[in-house]
Amino acid sequence: MNTKHRRHLICWVALLVVGALEFGCSFIPFARGWRPMLTLFPIVMAALVALMFMRVSAGPGIVRGFAIAGLFWLTILLGLGMMDPMTRATYPVQGTELP
Repeated sequence: MNTKHRRHLICWVALLVVGALEFGCSFIPFARGWRPMLTLFPIVMAALVALMFMRVSAGPGIVRGFAIAGLFWLTILLGLGMMDPMTRATYPVQGTELP
């Protein structure tokens, strides 16, 4: 097996391990403040794919620029998406029970 295939195999195994860790952590009851830390697993997986399979680090500067711009907009979209449930208030209605 040559080094290119070995690198891809190691990256694939690392993705499987990170995915298994993410699956295992889904059964751990985290406090509400620690839940955003679960986004570290997808960040690691995206970095592995970008660096190993897409070879962003070996590309020209414009490729790295577009990759950074994509991460910037992803951060903005995830931040705006998290604002809705974090700022939503629950108003009790008479005659109903909250779960």
